[in-house]
Amino acid sequence: MHSHDHHHGSHQSLRAALFLTLGYAVVELIGGLWSGSLTLLGDAGHMLTDAFALGLAAAAAWLA
Repeated sequence: MHSHDHHHGSHQSLRAALFLTLGYAVVELIGGLWSGSLTLLGDAGHMLTDAFALGLAAAAAWLA
């Protein structure tokens, strides 16, 4: 019989990182809009793409 360990917490860790990243992106977006900082707005956009990648990785870990 084939047996191996499953790491059930991996997609949960990715989800936690996803929500933290989205939270920081929202804070940067609000701060960028409030202060008129293109740097903060640009980094908020970059963090949204990071969040998308984390969400994709979490979905793949869940499916696996």
